[in-house]
Amino acid sequence: MLRSRPLLVLSLFLAGALPAAAQAVEAEPILPASRLVAPGTPLSGPGWRVASPVAVRGYLGQFELSTPQGAIDVQGRELLAIRIAEVPALARLEEVSRGEVFAESIADSAKATGRAVVRVVTNPAETVKGIPAGIGRLLQRTARKVRQVAVAVGDAAQRERDGGGDGDGDGDGGDSAAKVRDFATEIAGVNKARRAIAKAMGIDPYTSNPLLQGRLEDLAWASVAGGLSMDLALGAVGGLAADVLSTSGRLDDLVWDLPPEDIRRRLEKDLVDRGAQPLVARDFLRNGAFTPTLQLAFVGALRDLGRPRGEAEVLDLAIGVRDEVHARFLVQQLRMLARHADGSDPVVALEALEASIAATTRRGTRLVALPVDHLSWTEQVETGAASRRGKGVARLVVAGTVSPMAQRQLAAAGWTVTDGVGLVFVP
Repeated sequence: MLRSRPLLVLSLFLAGALPAAAQAVEAEPILPASRLVAPGTPLSGPGWRVASPVAVRGYLGQFELSTPQGAIDVQGRELLAIRIAEVPALARLEEVSRGEVFAESIADSAKATGRAVVRVVTNPAETVKGIPAGIGRLLQRTARKVRQVAVAVGDAAQRERDGGGDGDGDGDGGDSAAKVRDFATEIAGVNKARRAIAKAMGIDPYTSNPLLQGRLEDLAWASVAGGLSMDLALGAVGGLAADVLSTSGRLDDLVWDLPPEDIRRRLEKDLVDRGAQPLVARDFLRNGAFTPTLQLAFVGALRDLGRPRGEAEVLDLAIGVRDEVHARFLVQQLRMLARHADGSDPVVALEALEASIAATTRRGTRLVALPVDHLSWTEQVETGAASRRGKGVARLVVAGTVSPMAQRQLAAAGWTVTDGVGLVFVP
């Protein structure tokens, strides 16, 4: 599979920093996997292992996780911890998918749901009578409610035919086609089934794990349209939630309990209440790089910081994010800033840099938190560090390790560096 584009952490310390005097810099290294993960992280288990050594690119380890179901390329220790936690769920889903009952159910669902989704998208007025009887029984809704949803589907389908959204906040990453399909699968109950199965396993229903996505979707379709007993489906994967969550951090219950549309509406209100312009809030919530899980995490991280100045600029930065790794980077920066600011000297202002965030505390300290695996003395770090000479207290906290050369040069440039602080997972 293709590896995602490495995260470019530009202007790590100060936007528009001037070039520093030429000094020797170092190339990013290749290190043992054990040097790049949190202490105690297992690197192998039944049928799976993390390859070692690991190249560091863009300050993140470029890991390879081998499983019986295939290999996964993973950027950074945060996603690696999540992927390792997902291995048991992946194995359980594989067991279910090999069963005869599942095979029959998914075959039946393919016949029923393919026609159902096409009918909902292309002819919403016929939705109620067009949905197969098996799905109709699962809806448990009044005719009026179904008609309301059908009208919403029709609106989305019309916007797709017209070539775009109407700016009302109902888009998903600007992709109207994906939104139309979301409506169809929500009507069929498939999205809800996927969330229920993911909750039983303690995993993110919006996971980007390429080996898990398809299996989770297939099981959801089989349970709804193919008649596979949900008790059977959940029983086959039950009991994993506690183990997974203890490894990868707790997810917000809303991820499992609410449709994406309801999550977006709640978060838009939260952001507007915090002072964001409605259009800016909607643009952020349309950015497909932030799944509903990451949307909740990002807004929750802002909330934990109180009401610092500069939040609008941070939202503008988030609107421009184009991949999951960068989205997670910003969430972790905000969480680390909240955790590592002195309780008596809280963050009062945020500053959006080219691709990251810096903060200023009440006493004027420049606080930068970097959720990276290994910080080398590169040209970008040299430039950012030198920009702080003679400009007051500057503090840097790093989730992973810092090279000896970077430690020396940062100290010489006036930075107080604390490394090995780890990432911040919601308890």
